[in-house]
Amino acid sequence: MENQLFNLFLKKGNIVIKSCEYRISLQLDYENGDHCQLAYSDTQDLIQLLTRLSQQIWEDENYTKTPYVKQLYLENLNTFSWKMDSSELFIEFNEIENAILLKHKGNNPLHLEINQVVEMVQIPERLNI
Repeated sequence: MENQLFNLFLKKGNIVIKSCEYRISLQLDYENGDHCQLAYSDTQDLIQLLTRLSQQIWEDENYTKTPYVKQLYLENLNTFSWKMDSSELFIEFNEIENAILLKHKGNNPLHLEINQVVEMVQIPERLNI
């Protein structure tokens, strides 16, 4: 599978997305803030891109599929988080702004497994966004 690189410019901040070695990396650039903020159209663009990249990885004959046996994220009110290595990714719904906020702790970029990406794209649907 070939490496691919994308850059999404958001309502606030941007995300560099890279697929390589059967993982998807997200590098968040807050642009002088403490989070990236995604408008509705940004969220839809991110979902479509992550879905397409995940599908390409999943369908690669050399990819070893990991069964999805339990929920990988933690939930606290409208905040969802995933831990990976020494990093953590947070998705939060901001009702005032009617927007999705993305934050991270630890290493940047974040390297996500396919099952984590699948959960990530399902969160906006769960929040009715």
